[in-house]
Amino acid sequence: MPHQYKYVDVSWHFLNPTPMLQKFFNRLFHKSTIEEIYTSILDNVPVDKSELTGIDFEFLITPSDIDIKAEDFDNIMTPDSFNWTKTIRDGWQFYQIDNDEFSYSWELPGIQMTFNKTIKYNKAKLIADQVVTKIEKYTKKEIQLIFITTDKITRFD
Repeated sequence: MPHQYKYVDVSWHFLNPTPMLQKFFNRLFHKSTIEEIYTSILDNVPVDKSELTGIDFEFLITPSDIDIKAEDFDNIMTPDSFNWTKTIRDGWQFYQIDNDEFSYSWELPGIQMTFNKTIKYNKAKLIADQVVTKIEKYTKKEIQLIFITTDKITRFD
């Protein structure tokens, strides 16, 4: 016997939402600031970064509307104080400095900067700071570099 489905018209709820539904939509469409988002992610816990390596952290470069021309990308997104080479592996672009490397991906809140597992925090931070300075000069925008511990990141592998 085929299953019977009952049709229920709920369109009026969207015209005159219940308080619970209204609260849901207010939260859904609320534009949080980067500070609100990452304060909640990091739980305001100070982290001693001196012993961290690339497996422990990533950086997020914000805002998300950074526009860099393709022909300027390598020059802007690499540090000046290190010699680097660009490599392509498995369809991903990496920048190599000595035995360390980093790469970028574009995410909704900004540009994610990830590093190899063994790079020391101080070296990665120096690279990221130099890149941020170059982005600010190029875009004439205030750029933020946000530190995120990888244990606070949800991955969908």
